[in-house]
Amino acid sequence: MTMIYIHEFSIGIEVKPTSDGGWESGGFTGKYMNCTREIPPEILNAISSGEFSLSEGGLQDHPAIVGRQVGGYSVVAVVSRGRDDRGRGVSLYRYFWCEGKDYIEAILRTMISSSNKVDPPVFDPYYQPPSTGYRLNQDSQPVSLDKFAEYLDSSPPIVIPHKQRCTHLILNEIAKEIAKRQGQDYSWAYKVAALENPWYFQVIYPACSEAEDNFKEVLARRPRDSVFISGEAGIKTAIKAIIKGRVKPEHINSLEIALAHPQIDAQFWNKLLDGPGASKAYKDKIYSETMVRLLTLKALLIPKFLPDFLIWIQTAPKPDDCWESCRKLQASIVTEYEKNIHGLQCLTRNVKDGIYSLLSRLITKPKSSKSDSTIKHKLRGLVHSKFDIPQLVKATKLLLTQKDGFWSQVYRVSFTKDLADALPKIPDLSEPGIITNYPEEQQKFLTNLQPFWRYPGKTDKNYLSLAQFFEEVEEPHFAAIFYQISTGEVPANIFDSLSRKGNVKKGTLFEMTLIRKKGLLDHIHSALDAGIYFVTENLILIIRRMVIGLLLGTIGLITILLISSLLISLYEKDLQASMDEKIAALEEELTSAQASTTDTKNQETWTEISPENQERFNRTHEAIKAMITNLTDYINQLPPNTLNSIGIPENVQDNNKYIVLFCVRDILGIDQDLQYGEIGKYNERWQEFSDAIKKYQKSQGADTPDGVIDKDGGSTRGWLEEDIRNQCLNPDGG
Repeated sequence: MTMIYIHEFSIGIEVKPTSDGGWESGGFTGKYMNCTREIPPEILNAISSGEFSLSEGGLQDHPAIVGRQVGGYSVVAVVSRGRDDRGRGVSLYRYFWCEGKDYIEAILRTMISSSNKVDPPVFDPYYQPPSTGYRLNQDSQPVSLDKFAEYLDSSPPIVIPHKQRCTHLILNEIAKEIAKRQGQDYSWAYKVAALENPWYFQVIYPACSEAEDNFKEVLARRPRDSVFISGEAGIKTAIKAIIKGRVKPEHINSLEIALAHPQIDAQFWNKLLDGPGASKAYKDKIYSETMVRLLTLKALLIPKFLPDFLIWIQTAPKPDDCWESCRKLQASIVTEYEKNIHGLQCLTRNVKDGIYSLLSRLITKPKSSKSDSTIKHKLRGLVHSKFDIPQLVKATKLLLTQKDGFWSQVYRVSFTKDLADALPKIPDLSEPGIITNYPEEQQKFLTNLQPFWRYPGKTDKNYLSLAQFFEEVEEPHFAAIFYQISTGEVPANIFDSLSRKGNVKKGTLFEMTLIRKKGLLDHIHSALDAGIYFVTENLILIIRRMVIGLLLGTIGLITILLISSLLISLYEKDLQASMDEKIAALEEELTSAQASTTDTKNQETWTEISPENQERFNRTHEAIKAMITNLTDYINQLPPNTLNSIGIPENVQDNNKYIVLFCVRDILGIDQDLQYGEIGKYNERWQEFSDAIKKYQKSQGADTPDGVIDKDGGSTRGWLEEDIRNQCLNPDGG
């Protein structure tokens, strides 16, 4: 068993001896005395927040005891009465603490045992505690709550009647049981007459009947929906200092501790930050340096506010001044971050989640209301695309590339690695739409990406701005993924760069198949290659005949020259024909590209797939998945030249899904440009696909062609599998 030690410290006073051999306080020093170990910041914050404080008149002749779980520590404060050099009464605090949240009872038993009294030892300025602390006795003993069972189902804070006999061990057990049921840390106050914050406790045992009445009256005035947060006063102090530009390590640490608190959420932060005027500054566009720091802090503490914060900055009369104020605050945090890169885990987690919120906003379509007219919806889209997105892309790039910014530090050090680790895991998620162990904004972002891995070929042009952003910030692997998602192909320069570096293996990156986009130069090279091949072959023939002519003499030479002249004439005609053919093919592809652009524009008129068509698509999709499984072994045995001959690009010849979908389109007579992902998204695309299936079913003699491929109980799947084997993947009929 690991040995645990109890440590202690006391409030610091200037000790003045008295004539009777005693002592009195000459005033508080502002420091702690009799410390056996450095005091954890969590405990210091709790003390400064008044979580152990008795108010004036809160102490009677006997000591009071306060027990509290603070972060990962157990703390007991013993408060006793003393006097100062003016004869006034003062409350003197002696604290005992240890690592681990579940040792308050053990502290009480250990310290009572060491003092040979019924209560732990009180403040003693002359006492010198052992430097190592006290060995904690972890042996627990049952504490009976038979006479207190009625309080276990009550809502805290609970005031135990003074007339009911109670001990600090019983009070501790009651608080522990109540907190356990509510999933919270617990705290209690024993034999107290008045507390600065009585609502900070689960259970209170008053020092007298009068104190009991006072506690009940005060607690009755407290709103029942208010929640006590440990260290709230320290958090407020940190916020005030930060927005004034006085950032200290303890302030950053206070925020870090607060972010780890299970009860602190966006609602808590909003309420706290609205005190200094965060919402008013945002709404009324107040761009003072103090307000910029305040909203920068809000963007750090509430990740989903970050996109709105950046738009707020970009719309400022002098955005450069705002960026400078924002940068200075970040730089002061970076100083603490760089001291211990793993020390600000909660703040780092928030910053990363804020970046995910930014990325999601770059692809989010403008929200529309059912009551919107077509014109109003288009206006929403215009405002969203013409203002929000360009401004947000610009602001995001600036935020994530600042040299001494906190967001940029986290982005470089850990965000890009986290995203690279998360993307390959998307196909392995057992249930669609469910991603666990991720913060809220990251979870939303990755969930929205799942369909692009589940349905190869699915595209969404709204991701194009994200692809362009990652290209601008020189993250080519992420740019490639989002170009593939948004356009169905990856620009050749990005694809080739990743291939040379070995990032793209067999056409796959992050478990997603990439299609290299062919540009104009690719087609020109192809045409020139054909012409050069023709010239090379014919020149060899001409030179060979010239050599023969030299051997035969002048007559033979003249004859061969005449023949060569004739060949050159024929060559020119053939070369011209070959080039004309290539140019015609190129023009046809350009026309097709223009048509594709027009088709993309028409996409705005497409309607979202209906529930009925979605159900029909899902049945068909399951059947195609079964076909892929059944055909995998057959495809894997095919020689590469077979796949080349039917038009399967080399970089996807290891992707059986792509091959089967290619063959399905081919057999059904559908254009290969039809994106499979669009079939399950739009009614018009599904209808085109379903009509082709119905036509195929009729050609096969189906009794009731329904335009659906069923996994079980239908013939269409079997016919398609047979045709894929015997026709599409066997072009020579061998």
